[in-house]
Amino acid sequence: MEKVIRFIKSETFIFVTLVFVLFGQIVHTTYLFESVRVVDLGFYLGEIRIEAINWFHAIVFAIAIEAAILMSILHGKSLASNIYAIASFATNLLYYAPWNAEIPQIVSTTLISAILSGSIWFFSDLFAEKVRENSEVNEELDLSLFSELTPAGAQKGSFKTTFPDNR
Repeated sequence: MEKVIRFIKSETFIFVTLVFVLFGQIVHTTYLFESVRVVDLGFYLGEIRIEAINWFHAIVFAIAIEAAILMSILHGKSLASNIYAIASFATNLLYYAPWNAEIPQIVSTTLISAILSGSIWFFSDLFAEKVRENSEVNEELDLSLFSELTPAGAQKGSFKTTFPDNR
């Protein structure tokens, strides 16, 4: 059970969960971007209309925008991450368009919009915290290894080589 708990607390699990939540948000942002795009990158191949470039463009845009919360948190830009989280919430509201719906639909879509954008924000923050913790641990390990190479650390142990003594 301890291994399961350790894994659930791990940087890896948090990142995987973040990717899953981002996937849902990326779908919303892709759809909205594609629905309001101005430039049509589609073309005809014979009589067949090819729209793949439009959708690829929308997906790349959505991934970049949705990764902004994570990037801004990892780089210590809390104001930017707050702004992106609010924009993410607004994107979800636009995606669900609840304003013409009945009250229960308005409440549920607003709640889902808040949960999705809030989860991205929270998991990004949690992931950044784990990354910082792990980098601090790695720095401490690096420093302890370095201290063994200093003169004070070198006096503690004996240093032997396989080179012959040339005296």
